[in-house]
Amino acid sequence: MAIEPGLDLETVRDEQFPVTREWTWFNTAACGPLPVCNVEAQVGFLRGMSIGETVPGVGHWWEGAERVRGKVARLIDCSSEDVALLKSTGEGLGLVALGLDWRPNDEVITYDQEFPSVVYPWLALQPKGVVVRFVRDAGRFRFDPDDVEALIGPRTRVVCLSLVNFNHGFRAPIERVAEICRARGVWLVVDAVQAAGCMRVDAQRLGAHLISAHGYKGLCSGYGISFCYVSPDLRDAIGVPEPGWKSIEDPTDVTNQVGGALDYARGARRYEGGVQNISGMYGMEASIDLFLRVGVDAIQEHVLELSSQIADDVESKGYRSVSSRDPRERSSIVSLASDRLDAGHVAACLTKAKVACSVREGRIRISSHLFNNRQDVQHLVEALP
Repeated sequence: MAIEPGLDLETVRDEQFPVTREWTWFNTAACGPLPVCNVEAQVGFLRGMSIGETVPGVGHWWEGAERVRGKVARLIDCSSEDVALLKSTGEGLGLVALGLDWRPNDEVITYDQEFPSVVYPWLALQPKGVVVRFVRDAGRFRFDPDDVEALIGPRTRVVCLSLVNFNHGFRAPIERVAEICRARGVWLVVDAVQAAGCMRVDAQRLGAHLISAHGYKGLCSGYGISFCYVSPDLRDAIGVPEPGWKSIEDPTDVTNQVGGALDYARGARRYEGGVQNISGMYGMEASIDLFLRVGVDAIQEHVLELSSQIADDVESKGYRSVSSRDPRERSSIVSLASDRLDAGHVAACLTKAKVACSVREGRIRISSHLFNNRQDVQHLVEALP
């Protein structure tokens, strides 16, 4: 199904997201449903492979991948040279964990409410003597740039944070943290999986050195395909953890590469050691095209309005949002607490009413996207026990 420029959100909802016919889907933070255009792009490629019309090779491995890198670059405002197409958020974060020349007593700073993928790559460096230090939440469901700066010392090498927290939805002050990191000579690594697609992720404004996001959440692109922005200065500082035949500048003549020097690609493509999940890659391209045609700013404005409405309207049923109400710190995620009901019971009641959500830290996590609307919020409130 072709998507024409200028379609409004209700048209996109009706034509591209069949999940909305059965479900009030407030669970994008767990799994973003695939739009019709994504499915058609993937099926078209796979069907062609099954009958020999889609021949693997240069047209997909090179021109196709380069085209998709360009779409990602438009989405996050960077050069396509700065984009690698990988398989997961963690693979992107791992480029720094595996690629820096770590020394004993080097330090990494992260937040104690992060998703494991943001923490484990650094904990795995402890046998090398690397120290992981944590910004403490202390029941605030947020933190300040000063909390990060207070932990930075002469041995700090990396700060790793999520742009949007998976648990309570805090939109971190990455721009200010980036200023601090650059002034102190520290690499800033950002997990954007809970932001990309439903919130603006602008590499130039954020100022981070690396931004990684898997496709299966807000990008509504399924599993096994991700993007990773790697700034030129970081590329100069880290190695290539998993070099492969596609990592070098000119890999077309594979017969003359063995025994030669490793002339890595100038851009972030050097981190793409082999062929991507091509069908997923084309599916992600279709999803990104959809977001670009609707407009990233329009999507963000829409989901933030829904988040504000949810936080207000659930109070009538005795629930409260622990997510920040500061406009600069809101996101597509709202975390709801109840003093009288167990979150598992609440989630079961919502599921019975065909409202999809998640339970995180004993609270109900509601996450919206461009296909949600005010009627969905009304249904959510009515279904809350």
